[in-house]
Amino acid sequence: MSTTAELLRRAIGERRHSLTGLTVGAIGMCALVMAMYPSLRDQLGALTAVLPPEITAFFGADMVTPAGYVSSQVFTKIAPLLVMITAIGAGALSCSFERSGVLAVTLATPVRRVHVVTAHALAVTAEVVMLAAAVGVVLVVLRGPTDLDIPVTRLLAGTAALALLGVFHGLVTLAVGAASGSRGLAVGVGTGLALGGFLLSGLAPLVDSDVLGLFSPFHWAFGAQPLEVGWNAAVLLGLLALATGCALLLAAATVLFRRRDIG
Repeated sequence: MSTTAELLRRAIGERRHSLTGLTVGAIGMCALVMAMYPSLRDQLGALTAVLPPEITAFFGADMVTPAGYVSSQVFTKIAPLLVMITAIGAGALSCSFERSGVLAVTLATPVRRVHVVTAHALAVTAEVVMLAAAVGVVLVVLRGPTDLDIPVTRLLAGTAALALLGVFHGLVTLAVGAASGSRGLAVGVGTGLALGGFLLSGLAPLVDSDVLGLFSPFHWAFGAQPLEVGWNAAVLLGLLALATGCALLLAAATVLFRRRDIG
């Protein structure tokens, strides 16, 4: 087994219980939300009619339509929350290993630092993809029984956006941890960026500012409404922005980790 593969196995093994719990929670919560749609559809229509337009604009979707309901309830609330918990926790794992002395012991062996960063980046990606895939499977399986007849290709577009969004924030956390070695700082920056991005994405339509949304990874992921339109140019551009950001963050994490003294 290669060095990177062994480090990846250890990283995922360390977080297997939390990943299992979050995945089960995501499946259960998404299934519950979808099952409630047939009984809530009329009430949501009446509620949307009396709510100020600013409130509905904050969530960026019409909550009555199937795509709008899933966008506002799953991809704006439940799924990003659980994915961020997973991604940020995975991204900060190297700091936990450093604090416990495991990382110093690992680096005392013929292990290159690039292998450590690569393994933890792959662990972030693997965990986020597993969780996002679980959400996507629930949506595909229950779309018929719950009258949420959204085309599978559009659900795949939304799931891909969710996964890339999670990986991006996980790699932000990894890069900050690689530079500082502080788990608290890494988690704080990752969490702060996630919260700030969510607020910016919601505020952009309220102030009628396309520029404001450009600073939000949430807007890159969901601003073009992948569940409503599928794989169009705007959605692909947002996914490309996230993928480019992930590549730059991985490069930064590698450079910063190489330069830092590990005690």
